[in-house]
Amino acid sequence: MLKPTAPSLAGLHVFGVRHLSPAGAWHLRRFLDRVQPKKVLIEGLADAEGLIKDMTRKDSIPPIAILAYTDSLPIRTLVYPIARYSPEYQALLWAKENGVQAEFIDLPSDVFLALQGVGLRTLSDDVPVDEPTNGKQEAAESDGDQNGEAGDELPESPGHLTPEEFGQRASVYQSFAEQAGESDYESYWERRFEHNTSPEVYRLAAFEFGAALRELEYDTHLSQAENLVREAFMRRRIRETIAAGTPADKIAVVVGAYHAPVLNDEHEGMSDEEFASLARRSSLLTLMPYSYFRLSSQSGYGAGNRAPAYFELLWDALDGGDLHGLPARYLSLVARHLRHEGTHRSTAEVIEGVRLANTLSALKGGLAPTLADLQDAAIALIGHGERSVVGESLARVEVGTSIGRLPKGVSKTSIQDDFDRELERLRLEKYRSGVRQDLGLDLRENRRVKSEEAAFLDLQRSFFLHRLRVLNIGFAQLAKSGQDSATWAEKWVAQWTPECEINLVEAVLLGETVELATGYKFKMRLQECQSVGEAADMVRAACECGLMDAMENARRRLQELAADSSEFTAVAHAAHE
Repeated sequence: MLKPTAPSLAGLHVFGVRHLSPAGAWHLRRFLDRVQPKKVLIEGLADAEGLIKDMTRKDSIPPIAILAYTDSLPIRTLVYPIARYSPEYQALLWAKENGVQAEFIDLPSDVFLALQGVGLRTLSDDVPVDEPTNGKQEAAESDGDQNGEAGDELPESPGHLTPEEFGQRASVYQSFAEQAGESDYESYWERRFEHNTSPEVYRLAAFEFGAALRELEYDTHLSQAENLVREAFMRRRIRETIAAGTPADKIAVVVGAYHAPVLNDEHEGMSDEEFASLARRSSLLTLMPYSYFRLSSQSGYGAGNRAPAYFELLWDALDGGDLHGLPARYLSLVARHLRHEGTHRSTAEVIEGVRLANTLSALKGGLAPTLADLQDAAIALIGHGERSVVGESLARVEVGTSIGRLPKGVSKTSIQDDFDRELERLRLEKYRSGVRQDLGLDLRENRRVKSEEAAFLDLQRSFFLHRLRVLNIGFAQLAKSGQDSATWAEKWVAQWTPECEINLVEAVLLGETVELATGYKFKMRLQECQSVGEAADMVRAACECGLMDAMENARRRLQELAADSSEFTAVAHAAHE
């Protein structure tokens, strides 16, 4: 029952979405135009409101993500990714364009990070139309420094479903698809929701879909408990907004469709005592570029999608009022990629592919071809029946290589700023790409240039990349060089991923710059070093990082250990290093 003093939610405008849903974003903007709310409340980390201004800047290019991380060891991180076609992102843009205040109303990050530690699932496992828990936020954990207290260790795999739970969950969605005559759930969702442009249909259908999922009650007790806590907090935030003077009928709430049915007067909000009793881990927040490749690799949970670049094409088609032009655009891009790689494909094959895709869709009563229909048409007409012919092209068009971009200095930690400065100084910015690129280095002095910095550019690059290796930031991997006997040549393979950014942010606990963090990492490793071989490895690693003080400290430690060691193999290894 509703407490007598609690503001009523009657008249509240609730819009349930599937995260990363182009149609959800498209319908939401039209819904907001019609309702004209004075406040837009969005499912998202409550303490991240200070980042909204930077997220909606013109020069902030999605995909981007909010990264929350603990400011003490062991490190836990939480990622909240947003694409250009995310309903939440479009809600933020609409609020900015219309001079309306937007707020996040989900649990703050310090509570979410603490929930990871008490055994609740990680936030990457959730239902397809659900919350940041699935699609919005991906939890990652790191033990950080091994000096952390034993009692503070993280539980093993707290957020992963058992095979039985996963099978039960998968069968629920597969049953939806089978009853609708579809081969898979993604095709079911796209044909029934993403292609339906009728006013109000998406909102009402998503609401009923979320209610039906709640009735199935297939979640574990822990995941149910987490959802109940989150929903109680969201109702609390909504009622606080009403109590502050904004009428319920002037508030629009954007949440995962799973939560939408319970944002009403039948359920109480979280009390002050309950909120104060929640466990917390002190945390910090920053923004980071994200990638479509990472979004596609998260398709195992509900709000991810296997084809983020394709769904951006779908968003552009909806926004431009040309949904029926999407098949031609998709198949043209596939053919263009093949031509770029040297395989000729004619315009006639693209036209026939569009006809086939439309026919396949019509046989199933669809308004437009789904991604599965388009793939079948591409394989049959452009690949001449062989998927291997068009496989790489399909991946390029469906997943893409896009990486988001943030203006310099936006919500960055000191080590992120230092990393950006080093990339610019060492002319490595072009390697900050989702595409793997080779980088060959000649560590000798270049006597054909005028400045000392230019003369030793490759050597400084090598120092920088080796420091990143020590910090476990996988921006570049050392590859085998053709000059095996030449100590002056190095070959690296560079590729930027969101995981690199996460590891970079975590390293700020070791130092404010890449160099300081690397030096501190060496210091910690030296304190624990007990073998001649390990000390020798550290002497070499410090030299490769260009950290002469660390190398000298490692050499002294090696000398101390070698004086008491008679193990021939270890001493021989040390001599080799």
